[in-house]
Amino acid sequence: MRIVVYPHDLNMGGSQTNAIELAAAVTALGHECIVYGRRGSLCARIDELGLEFIEAPEPGRRPSLRIARDLRRLIRERDIDIVHGYEWPPGLEAAAAVQGTADAAAVCTVMSMAVAPFLPRSVPLVVGTQQICALEQERGRSRVHLIEPPVDLDHNGTVAEADVARFRADWGLGGLPVVAVVSRLVPELKAEGILAAIAAVEALDATTPFQLLIVGDGRARAAMEAAADPVNGRLGRAAIVFTGELADPRAAYASADVMLGMGGSALRSLAFAKPLVVQGERGYFRTLTEDSADEFRWQGWYGVGESPEDGTARLSDALAPLLADARRRADLGAFGRRLVEEFSLQRAAERQLAIYRDTSATRAQQQRQWREAARSFSALARHYSGDLVSRARGVRRTDDFNAAPVAASAPAAQRVAATPSEGPILWFPGVGWDTLAGTDRHLAVELAAQHPIVWVDTPHSVLRARDRAVAAVTHPHPNIVRLRASTIAGVQRPLLRDLANRRRARAARRYLAAKGLHPSVVIASTTAPMLDLVKDLPGRRVYYATDDFVEAAGIWGVSPRYLRAARERNLRSADLVLSVSRELGRHLQRGRTPSRWLPNGAEVSRFDGIEDASPASAGLEGPIAGVVGQFNSRTDLDCLFAVRATGLSLLLVGPRSFSSREDDEAFERLIADPGVRWTGEVPADQLIHHMRAMDVGLTPYRDTVFNRRSFPLKTVEYLAAGVPVVATDVAAPEGLDRRWVHTAGSPEAFAALAAEVAAAPRDAAAIRRAAAAHSWRARAIELQAWLDTTPVRA
Repeated sequence: MRIVVYPHDLNMGGSQTNAIELAAAVTALGHECIVYGRRGSLCARIDELGLEFIEAPEPGRRPSLRIARDLRRLIRERDIDIVHGYEWPPGLEAAAAVQGTADAAAVCTVMSMAVAPFLPRSVPLVVGTQQICALEQERGRSRVHLIEPPVDLDHNGTVAEADVARFRADWGLGGLPVVAVVSRLVPELKAEGILAAIAAVEALDATTPFQLLIVGDGRARAAMEAAADPVNGRLGRAAIVFTGELADPRAAYASADVMLGMGGSALRSLAFAKPLVVQGERGYFRTLTEDSADEFRWQGWYGVGESPEDGTARLSDALAPLLADARRRADLGAFGRRLVEEFSLQRAAERQLAIYRDTSATRAQQQRQWREAARSFSALARHYSGDLVSRARGVRRTDDFNAAPVAASAPAAQRVAATPSEGPILWFPGVGWDTLAGTDRHLAVELAAQHPIVWVDTPHSVLRARDRAVAAVTHPHPNIVRLRASTIAGVQRPLLRDLANRRRARAARRYLAAKGLHPSVVIASTTAPMLDLVKDLPGRRVYYATDDFVEAAGIWGVSPRYLRAARERNLRSADLVLSVSRELGRHLQRGRTPSRWLPNGAEVSRFDGIEDASPASAGLEGPIAGVVGQFNSRTDLDCLFAVRATGLSLLLVGPRSFSSREDDEAFERLIADPGVRWTGEVPADQLIHHMRAMDVGLTPYRDTVFNRRSFPLKTVEYLAAGVPVVATDVAAPEGLDRRWVHTAGSPEAFAALAAEVAAAPRDAAAIRRAAAAHSWRARAIELQAWLDTTPVRA
């Protein structure tokens, strides 16, 4: 792909540094990135990373039609696929530039502490904190992604000792501990905390003296120096040192004993293994420890306190124990260095690339969104009107969307413990009982050994004779009652869909009322807003996301707006949120309480005593690599072609449903190969024999956002069959035994690994023993523990 990366400014700053370093990392992954913008001090970093730079014309008032026209010219001349704007003016200009183009799409990243309300919802949005990601989804955005400020761990953390010694000598850093802050020196967000740090130098001088090193420049520098000079004079030493802006501040990080900062600067300090005190506003300072890490994962590396007057005291309380205890500093620095691996530039670039691929594949959705364009224009007009009023009153803040940070919003509703009820578990699954057994049905069967289950099928059409033949109330499994709600045809059409959902809720209410039952738990593992529709019923309410339903909209052909709205209704009503992957859980978190991780399992016992291979493998030369599941846009066909090119035979088991002609034609070419057998869809009881025929099971998923948030059921089932697995990196489920689950990035590496694993001796019994820890029974025990301990809303 060819990508234009357009930062809002190319002078020193966190957002623009992230943009440039991510562009270089994406380029290293085999794509072409061009940095676009007005010249600034960061152009030296662009040259250092070997990136192409194209200078933008003078924009004038932002957003600029002149910039949008120039970007459109660049799209035509350079055959650009993605225009990626950082912060709201480039985001709007990128959105305008791609309108009317057939092959380009826009992406916007906002690293500010709040998102401009006029950014078009049709443009995929990347934000820097989990809290902002949750809020934007609640406000109606379907495509919001989280990428925390990335840290280039190769570039940062490696400074020669001689360079550090020279830096300390140049700036007069003596024998006292050094507390350093690397920041833009501006009134918004930054000044309050740095002024508190200046005051803390004098407050702690009698007990734990230190030097404060301030690296950066900006409009507030003069005010900061005016506050620092009297302190230096009273203390009789250079207690507070200003360096100005440094093109390369790594020596400053390396020279510090304690770092003070927020956002990207705070994270970069962790690469140098320095203890960190996170700075915010209204007196907020908190040390990074194992206890506080989840708070920062949620709200970002920033916070809001009670009052600015508290700042000096709170910072002094945080610094004093660190300055007095070198061992404590070393321990916290080591913890921070381990933690920052989560925010590595490499991981962020891979996630960014998945967003680019998804955006390019769905680029038509950004075209001619007139209603959204009108909403965006109207919100922008209101913003400028309010800006004029603020200017007239003299109260305008330059960094306007950092003026009302999301982290200052009110906390979520409190929950209180409740006495468990003896009633049944009411379950609204994503599919009917008679379909291929999935996550919800397996869990329900296991839970039924201890609790009665009322299972409410997805609605069926009264026009289909097959559906009319099944009674409204049946008992498909011991201790499970199955309810069926009928509706008219067209259940995926907006009005009829709402009718069907309400009829489903009514069927549950009527049955419970007729039997005099009160549910102890209500579980929804469906795309429908069932928790909201039965919120009058008692019991704990659980939302279980077995996939990212909103990202699946294109695969399923369902409105993403409906899926997003339904999911938000379920999340608002839930006492407990479960997800099959940790990444999906983070995406669904809507408050400080994290979502719980409940991955897919396997029906291990059904493989007992099955040794014979499938007849479908007849005629295939061993070793045999196999894939079980649906073949669709999630499948990386390049990986399968590469596997076949190694000489391995391929056994493909499952239906096909490709959405693009290119994929459909490629699959036809693949199955035309004599060394490939495609069985199509097969009954569930035959899957066992097909898997027994495999020497290696494959999970070849494309790198997409949807796949990144999934937990492939097939991978656990291969292990239950005693078959080792090779998966693409994106489909590497967490928690599985890595002796038997191998991963690779490129199709070539994937194929080479598959050939190696297939040829190696395997201990099927050992693989199956490892899989036993991931049985559906084990998953049901985890679920029951959460159901027993989860508090309900007050």
